[in-house]
Amino acid sequence: MGRPQKEIVLDGSPARLFAYWLRDLRGSAGLTLDQLARRTGYGRTTVSDAMRGETHPTRPVTLAIVGACGGDVPQWGEYWAQVRRALDPDSPDGADGVVPPPWDAPAGRVNGAHAERCPADCARTEPHGWYTESVSTRLRLDTPTPEALERRIVVATCDGLARIPVGVSVPRRAGDTTPRHELEMSVVQGGRLADGGPQYESYFERFLVLPAPIAAGTRHVYELRLRIPPDQPMAPHFVHVPLTRSEHFRLRVGFDPAKPPRTVWRLAGVPTAVIYQQDPGTPTLRPDEHGLVDVEFGAMKVGYGYGLSWLEAGTGG
Repeated sequence: MGRPQKEIVLDGSPARLFAYWLRDLRGSAGLTLDQLARRTGYGRTTVSDAMRGETHPTRPVTLAIVGACGGDVPQWGEYWAQVRRALDPDSPDGADGVVPPPWDAPAGRVNGAHAERCPADCARTEPHGWYTESVSTRLRLDTPTPEALERRIVVATCDGLARIPVGVSVPRRAGDTTPRHELEMSVVQGGRLADGGPQYESYFERFLVLPAPIAAGTRHVYELRLRIPPDQPMAPHFVHVPLTRSEHFRLRVGFDPAKPPRTVWRLAGVPTAVIYQQDPGTPTLRPDEHGLVDVEFGAMKVGYGYGLSWLEAGTGG
């Protein structure tokens, strides 16, 4: 058995987002790299490289993978061409010329109602049978260990939606050498958690199993509690990076009033790489008298970061 692929770090690059969705398609089809290689007629290294995000794969390789996974070949052909044009240094639009892939495009509106077309075989492509209407997160940093309570509202876009993938990235803080790196995740309301999805050293994905399957157009509310284990340092940021359509995000961070951060930066639509910068150069904010910073975001772009980063008290910079 070959080694698992490394996590793709989304940094706003169309090539990396393309690879993310191509890898997601393979996951939905349930194919290993060896199985995919046999079905496409290409070598294992070729199909693996197509999903690394380091370079844009060729059109023939892409469409062979899509066909082998049961994807929509014409739509993927259009998406491939958009990314190829965006990567051309002479392209006038650059990354802005890439629209969301067809399965992630915002819905049209008919008399104020959502009018999305359900993807074929919803039961197999569950991750694409819904979108996020809103996310509201309260992060407490004035407690013995960081803890976040997150409330999400999702809307089903196909009948029979039964589960939703829940992924959380918990990057290490610079200089952290602790052997254990974990995340405690539990459901407060709205379903139960089940194992599944990719697992990496800093990325944790589970499935939220709904109490009962829901129909297209139905809103479902669920709440999660996320807690970093004691003695595990937290990276100084909290950011929502939409990987599918996400319409609204509110983040409230409660800092310890006795140890307020030196600086807090608002991050709105930034490449992932900017999140890790000690001084991202974005607008700064100041906690109120209770240590609270409250921000909201809308019209978010897939693959970009929205939230806050901060410089902790006593940190140089």
